[in-house]
Amino acid sequence: MKKLLICMFVAMLSIAAAPVYANDAHHQAADNQKSYSTKGEVVAVDGALSKVKLKHEAVPELKWPGMTMFFKVANKSLLDTVKTGDQVEFEFVKVDGGGPLITKIKRLK
Repeated sequence: MKKLLICMFVAMLSIAAAPVYANDAHHQAADNQKSYSTKGEVVAVDGALSKVKLKHEAVPELKWPGMTMFFKVANKSLLDTVKTGDQVEFEFVKVDGGGPLITKIKRLK
């Protein structure tokens, strides 16, 4: 019985710690990746999903033409600084196994 309780306790700890570890790994990966920057216009902000839809200029280093697409943000608070229609300058990284991730975004005057 004691072994069973110990196993259950260890299992619960590993489940509780897994999202924290995964989230830290995600941000560490973003910190170590090459950053790209461009300008664009905010088309939509989705705070619930921590993403923003941008109509952005070309990104020559990635051979991306100008297009409209969703970007996840590394920190949800970045979305507090922009609204639909804003002209912005932003930096992002390409995360392995995922889409682009905005690390900085700044409204242009």
